[in-house]
Amino acid sequence: MKKMIKYQLKDLLLSYSVYAAAMVLLLAVLVSVSAMYDDINMSVNGNGFSSVIFCFVSGIAIYKEHCQLAIQNSISRKDFFRSSIYSLTALSFLCALLDLLLQGAGRVTESVSTVTTNFDLGNFILLFYPKFLEKSSDATVMAAGFFLSFFVCMVFAMLGLLIAGIYCRIPKKYRTFYCVLVPVIFFGVTPAFTVMVVFSPEATLHIAEFLLNIFASLDIMGTASGNPFRAMFTFGAVSLIMGYICYRILRKTEMV
Repeated sequence: MKKMIKYQLKDLLLSYSVYAAAMVLLLAVLVSVSAMYDDINMSVNGNGFSSVIFCFVSGIAIYKEHCQLAIQNSISRKDFFRSSIYSLTALSFLCALLDLLLQGAGRVTESVSTVTTNFDLGNFILLFYPKFLEKSSDATVMAAGFFLSFFVCMVFAMLGLLIAGIYCRIPKKYRTFYCVLVPVIFFGVTPAFTVMVVFSPEATLHIAEFLLNIFASLDIMGTASGNPFRAMFTFGAVSLIMGYICYRILRKTEMV
């Protein structure tokens, strides 16, 4: 398994280096422009969300590209899956770290430019926990934001792994339909259903509100109690569940 981990980490770190360099270069360019022109206000928006997308795509790629290679080199499915989990965990950690470093760099450059790094993932999520922000020190808030970023990146990495696992498991004749169906559900059906619920007749709206009240009373995400650690636990649990499902799928997948 060590060889597989080494291979996967090398592959992921190469991609991560390119991604991180692009984000740092983007910040450097914006700072330079902002420093030269005082009347221009610039910001790095969504740097944390780009990390989420990067982890999601990496989860798909690591399964789709490396699984068959592992089997062909007599590496068991269990060892391949374990090495994939370790590699994606390391990648999620590095993406959360990059989010934190870009946030810190944005604060350091405030004295020479007007560039900000608003909507970085950690701070964005912490907006849902005003009670936690009020009673916690800056160091605690920063640590909580970092780990929230890590768990969110991990959830999407596991989602990518699961989507790729299902793709490899289903018969070839259905794969094109699956590739069309997944983005349609995520970016078409889900937003349309949300809008429909919001602007639905009163009876349907009451049902939606009832379900939301149940969700809020359970306080799964800790927003009611102002506890972001509940969200970390939830994200971790969801990652484990998706990982288990993916492993069960992997055991029954025939690589051709």
